[in-house]
Amino acid sequence: MKASERFANLMRGKPIDRLPAIEWAPWWNLTVDRWHTEGLPADRNSVYDIQDYFGLDKCCQTVFWCRSPQTPVPEKFGHGIMRDEADYEKILPTLFPDPTIAPETLRWMQKTREDGDTLHFFTVEGYFWYPREMLGIENHLYSFYDQPDLYKRLCADYTRWLKRTLEYIGNTFRFDFMSFEEDMSYNNGPMLSKETFDEFLAPCFREVIPLIHQMGVPVFIDSDGDITLAVDWYAEVGADGMFPLERQAGVDVSLYIEKQPQMAFLGHFDKMCMKFGEEAMRREFERLLPSMQKGKLIPSCDHQTPPDVSLENYRIYVRLLKEYTAKVTKNG
Repeated sequence: MKASERFANLMRGKPIDRLPAIEWAPWWNLTVDRWHTEGLPADRNSVYDIQDYFGLDKCCQTVFWCRSPQTPVPEKFGHGIMRDEADYEKILPTLFPDPTIAPETLRWMQKTREDGDTLHFFTVEGYFWYPREMLGIENHLYSFYDQPDLYKRLCADYTRWLKRTLEYIGNTFRFDFMSFEEDMSYNNGPMLSKETFDEFLAPCFREVIPLIHQMGVPVFIDSDGDITLAVDWYAEVGADGMFPLERQAGVDVSLYIEKQPQMAFLGHFDKMCMKFGEEAMRREFERLLPSMQKGKLIPSCDHQTPPDVSLENYRIYVRLLKEYTAKVTKNG
């Protein structure tokens, strides 16, 4: 069974021969630098080449940004590029470029899709993430109360661009799934109330998610932190799955499978145990196995592999990942 067929069947509840064995996130640069000193060939630098080296199912991401090279950038992390509507009017001419994939990249994507061993997903910003990038972390959270009309204008303008982008994607390439960058939760739960989510974010998602589904593309939400409450909110607006389910935030995928059995979940393998070797990693896979067998859980690191993981320990992780994904077959 090829990677695309396997993933599609899992999402649709059809038979699979095993679970996908993927890493959705690239590795830290420091991690790759360490591995190069421990035996990773010097010419293995790209995400695709490293995935191929370890024998993983390849998983490649294409990101569509609504800002152009002319758009201002923040002075420092967490700062925004605007404070009010007047600033927005100045920036607006630099926003929302025509979506495009470079011809040589598109040819490569089409070839790897034909070969069948690569999952392709595309990513856009979500309706919590995008205004935060524009306003900055602190002003973004105040804006729900101090500048609600501006927040809604940002989202409305972004939605028009996103619809144009989805039309381009639908006419250009068939992706296996997509993700909205959100990071709407932290280690104690969502950063906003359900009422605020329903007023500001939910209407936008309800407008665009059906368009993505018309393309036959499953929708995942990328949010760090504790998503125990948020998983229900995103299910209500039509999301098909979430990742990365960070273990350090206390999340429990078995609870999510009980609450939202139709959803898929990607990640949840505690990356913090990897440095301790095979026994610790096997215990972690044993923790995940019942959920893998019961629901649509694709085990993967719950974020980027940290640089305290040696090349040898990562090889062990990949071996165990293949072992445990092969323990799960579904007959529809």
